[in-house]
Amino acid sequence: MMQRGNGSNIAVTSDSAEDARLRTRLLQAPVAETRAALLSRVKTMPRWAVADSSGTIIWLTRTTRLFRFVDDIFVLIEPRGDRSAILVRSASRIGEGDLGQNRRNIAELWAALATEHPLRSASTSPDSQGTR
Repeated sequence: MMQRGNGSNIAVTSDSAEDARLRTRLLQAPVAETRAALLSRVKTMPRWAVADSSGTIIWLTRTTRLFRFVDDIFVLIEPRGDRSAILVRSASRIGEGDLGQNRRNIAELWAALATEHPLRSASTSPDSQGTR
């Protein structure tokens, strides 16, 4: 489920994405701490909600400002050595195109994690260093 996408109304992260917004984020923290920080931050973000966090995959929603469209964002946090990898899939529920909204959803999630919590990106992919 996490790997399908990157169509006209869907965006998915990967380690090798050309668009920096769509690169997997690696955080220098255990999975449980990363998960708790993500859920805590999302609960304070305007138009974002936690739909289900009971399983391995966290289901978030984001409602667009103007037309009130709801996008579904699925987050998987997996261990990679002493770090946590965050993989994200954002998809529009309706329509054939999203005018880039799903990529912006992922970028907004990255920005919120970077500014809210002391967790910092170890890298954006296994090959690169620094925060993006």
